[in-house]
Amino acid sequence: MRFIIAACLGVIGTVAQAAELPGTRSVDSPWQHSHLGDPLVMELDLDWLAVKTDTLLPSLTAQDGQWRLVPEIAWRSSVPGWWLVSVDGADSPADITDAITQLHRETGLFASPVLLGGTHRLPWIPTDTLIVQMQNGAMTQDFDIVEPNLGGVPNMHRIAIHAVHGLDAMRQAETLANHDEVIWAQPNAIWWATHFYTPNDPNYSSQWALNNSNDMDMDAPECWDITFGDSSIIVSIMDDGIDQSHPDISSVPGADFTNENTGGDHTMTCDGHGSCVAGCVSATIDNNVGITGVAPGCRVMATRIFNAIDFFGFCLGFIETTDAWIVNGIGWAASQGARVSNSSWGGGAPSSSVTAAFNNAEAAGVIHFGAAGNDGSSTISYPASLESVNAVSAINSSGNLASFSTSGNGLFCSAPGESILTTDWAGSGGFDGGNYVTIDGTSFAAPYAAGVAALVLSMDPSLTPDEVEDIMAATAMDRGASGYDTQYGWGIANAAGAVDAVDPGDPCPGDIDGDGNVATDDILICIGAWGTNDPDADINGDGIVDTNDLLALIAGWGPC
Repeated sequence: MRFIIAACLGVIGTVAQAAELPGTRSVDSPWQHSHLGDPLVMELDLDWLAVKTDTLLPSLTAQDGQWRLVPEIAWRSSVPGWWLVSVDGADSPADITDAITQLHRETGLFASPVLLGGTHRLPWIPTDTLIVQMQNGAMTQDFDIVEPNLGGVPNMHRIAIHAVHGLDAMRQAETLANHDEVIWAQPNAIWWATHFYTPNDPNYSSQWALNNSNDMDMDAPECWDITFGDSSIIVSIMDDGIDQSHPDISSVPGADFTNENTGGDHTMTCDGHGSCVAGCVSATIDNNVGITGVAPGCRVMATRIFNAIDFFGFCLGFIETTDAWIVNGIGWAASQGARVSNSSWGGGAPSSSVTAAFNNAEAAGVIHFGAAGNDGSSTISYPASLESVNAVSAINSSGNLASFSTSGNGLFCSAPGESILTTDWAGSGGFDGGNYVTIDGTSFAAPYAAGVAALVLSMDPSLTPDEVEDIMAATAMDRGASGYDTQYGWGIANAAGAVDAVDPGDPCPGDIDGDGNVATDDILICIGAWGTNDPDADINGDGIVDTNDLLALIAGWGPC
């Protein structure tokens, strides 16, 4: 079992707000960062610096004595070679600038400010490489490209630069963004996000989300009369990994894009969120074990793009990543044939490269879902706020918006997210020290909606993301104001309605006798039914067997 801390951290100080580093004081940042060219509002953390070093951290005091670095209070980032170091006495951006430049001057180390951004004011740290989106046909020989076509996105490259500190890297990104052959440029930042969860009663024993006595559910049993889902439809769980040996999660082998080399498994005490998310989609049905997911015949794939944060031995409930980890994870999932992705995280500053990766994967046929957030506000968290990601709010068992759920403009739909019984990291890890947990959050509403999309694709894998969205929107159970509204979106995602609305079409037009081949026998059947409305021989469905059906049969001649 692990615990989420929201109280005193001893010598480190107290958590002033859930979204902040311990002891954080902040002011408006004088330095600009942008998302696809639009400036973002950021704050500057006055209590911490990020330092890149594999050696011991130096003590450093300002020449005027107004601030000092305190290496005794330093936390090793999960990003290799990076540390967060406490700064004592800094009261302004000028003090932070002084600390960064003095550290480089006296030690040669690369240091960066810790900026706070996004709906949850989470850390965002520029590093010593940039990510740039180039124009088609751009001449790249003037750029030191260390990772071309990042995440499989054409013309998006991670490049090396000669920067002495993070402020220099931000300036170089701004300069490059104005280059004729560059669409946008950004630091390959280290950033934090948060999982959208609130642990609750672990003894809750009913999956009301799938079948509720008041019918405020997803109509899963009615859907399962038609399909459990197809094992070829894969849902990528973009998270801190999955317990891939869990006895009740149906999964395919995953991958790790952080430095932990886990192959997609959880690795440290603060992990476990991804297993809870995965169970909502594909917990196995009819195995006499535990629970079932909404799409139990489909499978999930661990795409580990985050490290959960163990801050001096405490689980703060935050996760740490880099732009490149996320971009590579999204690109890999698409390349492995995932048709659906789920992102039950957010709250950090938007990223141009991550946005481009989501857009690129959607264009390749992947439909994305994201948790709207758990702050009860009307501002949907990034990345669920993107047009290419379907934001999902959470309802309770009465069918009403959960008190914690974020909603707002751009919301796609709602799904069960309060008192959700799901899989946990098996054994002593995870949230409850067992194989299952009951938990709250839009983190679990999103994968339920993603599971409905997987069921729809199981019926017709040729559907595009837009077509799947249209089906889900048209069949959702309307709640709130009639039609679309910003609390429930199009309504509660409905598995049975969505699956029933899919017209899979005829997989082999003209194969009237069903032998897998359009041949002479089918022509004879067509002629024998001539002039009638025989549904088997009426290939074009116009109500009569005639010349048009014969021509359609000939067009499909040969093996199916």
